[in-house]
Amino acid sequence: MNLVTGASGFLGAHLVCQLLEKGEPIRACKRVSSDLTEFYFIFNLYFTSELVQTEKRKLLEWVETDINDTSSIFAVVENIKVVYHCAALVSFEGKDKEKLQKINAEGTANVVNACLNANVEVLCYASSVAAVGRVKPGAVINEEAKWENSKYNSNYAVSKYKAELEVFRGAEEGLNVCIVNPGVILGIGNYKKGSNAMIHTIFKGMPLFSEGVNGYVNVKDVAAIMLNLVERKIFKQRFILVSESIGIKEVFFMIADGFGKKRPTFRVTPFLAEIAWRVMWVLRLFNAQALPITKETARAANHVSYYDNRKIKEKLNFNFITIKDTIHECVATYQEFLKFKI
Repeated sequence: MNLVTGASGFLGAHLVCQLLEKGEPIRACKRVSSDLTEFYFIFNLYFTSELVQTEKRKLLEWVETDINDTSSIFAVVENIKVVYHCAALVSFEGKDKEKLQKINAEGTANVVNACLNANVEVLCYASSVAAVGRVKPGAVINEEAKWENSKYNSNYAVSKYKAELEVFRGAEEGLNVCIVNPGVILGIGNYKKGSNAMIHTIFKGMPLFSEGVNGYVNVKDVAAIMLNLVERKIFKQRFILVSESIGIKEVFFMIADGFGKKRPTFRVTPFLAEIAWRVMWVLRLFNAQALPITKETARAANHVSYYDNRKIKEKLNFNFITIKDTIHECVATYQEFLKFKI
């Protein structure tokens, strides 16, 4: 049996559905407070027939667990063959520094220990390009980049880097592991949260853009590659998963064009970004609804990062879904998701 942590989340939901497509039984982990609306929106698009949906649900066992509760996570990995670890906190708020460490790093350590204790065959970990090392500005980042301690590393990046150290520690203790480092993940899901929130924001009207560059990838590709690595027993390696490294401006323009909306017209320079996060910090002291612009997100908006995806493409002979097609799919399903009253 397979176990998926963070199964109610964006990536976890797609991973569960792709396992179900293969007829695999799954123990799906969720927190007590988890909302399954996004999961079943995605589930219903993978399996449109009620008869098929009924059959797939028979393969799916939901369990409430917390990766920071050792007794809980040790219990759910019993009799599990493969663990796909997707549970994580994504935040760029300074106040969440300790929480990021607790969930992402310490939680992953608990998952690794539970896998070792239960003699799980494989642990596949969904990390992030944020955990990959730095290179000189403008250079292309690959899997050989070295991590450097820096004040410019986000708290999220540090937590994911430390989580990877725990996974590789598990490998040293005999656990078969593989790590994927996705870029910004887009695709069918909740268009009001996470990286997908840009879809909703631009639909509602976004006048701003920046000149930053980042790597983007379709969530379906991330899930498919994770399954493929496990099936082909490709262990003790990490893989950057990025379809394309493109400008934030280009991504915003493609989304706006897809909706037939006006393109963003006002460029946010690094100087303006530095002013913005400071102003928003003050405003949010008095108004929780102020724009969630933080120091980390403001600086990332103009950061230029290019990623090399050749390793995974050559290893699996894999062809990524283009970001243009990904955005087209998001635009096409946006209104359908809104019917879920989110």
